[in-house]
Amino acid sequence: WKPLAGAPSRSFSKPTISAQTVKKLRDQTGSPMMDCKRALEESNGDVSTALDFLRKKGMASAAKKESRRSADGLIAFHIAQDGKNATIIELNSETDFVAKNPTFQKLAGAIVTLRAQAPTNLDVESFKSDFQLASGPKSESAVSVGDAVKEMVATVGENCQLRRAAGIEVKEGIIAKYMHTPMGTDVGKLGVLVALETSCADKTKVGEVGVKLAMHIAAASPTFLTIQDVSKDAEEKEKSIFIGQAAESGKKAEHFEKIVTGRIRKWHQEVVLMEQEFLIAGEGDKKKTVAEYLEDAGKTLGGGITIGSFLRFKLGESE
Repeated sequence: WKPLAGAPSRSFSKPTISAQTVKKLRDQTGSPMMDCKRALEESNGDVSTALDFLRKKGMASAAKKESRRSADGLIAFHIAQDGKNATIIELNSETDFVAKNPTFQKLAGAIVTLRAQAPTNLDVESFKSDFQLASGPKSESAVSVGDAVKEMVATVGENCQLRRAAGIEVKEGIIAKYMHTPMGTDVGKLGVLVALETSCADKTKVGEVGVKLAMHIAAASPTFLTIQDVSKDAEEKEKSIFIGQAAESGKKAEHFEKIVTGRIRKWHQEVVLMEQEFLIAGEGDKKKTVAEYLEDAGKTLGGGITIGSFLRFKLGESE
């Protein structure tokens, strides 16, 4: 067969993948460079799709993806005086040196305190434009949150961004907090807030339970609170990956359903808070899930304890 005269030629060359992109995928997965390069070529350079490709081929672990950013800065949180709502933010800088700057930390504290006045579900862009601080790094009068961050850029000579901000609230109970690698009062690199609903009278003891749960969340990095909270899209994506892994390993198609069911159960134990093994157990304590720990704590304190919601912000991670 020969092409018709004058017919346009077609090129099927592979996309050009930069070494930086290959390195980024390798850093996320630990897979060999050539495997990462091939996965990116098969995925037209998209890192997220390439990671799924590697997982289907069994070349990357099933651990939760964390797309890390090069940004530095601070996580800051604030609990209202009545204890019924709390807020957490990520304020980015380019270097750790600026993150330790007292003016930068003061701005982070002012922003996270102001965030408590906004609705819990308000998006960060609306918060930056619609809410004002009493003063900024260079202003003595009222200034929007967005403009205050711009003033910080002029003050320290680095790009600074308020990347995300969120709120959490409780009806009857307490909000517990935990800051891993703290860099000052309520600022650090990884912060967790947990809303505990309870009728227990001893709120101090409930708070101790809450701190342990927050420490667990910091370490275990759950994505969902309960199995019912797992989105259909997320579960279907995992099923597709597990089927690909089973096929790649030579398993027969009639065994796929049983294999996938078992792996979904294990995946739930990795990403669903209530299904995770509780990590902050005392020495000699038997293994238990977070749900079992909460049930036992409620019995001990004389009332049920439930987790209403939680927020976990780690500096530089994907949302």
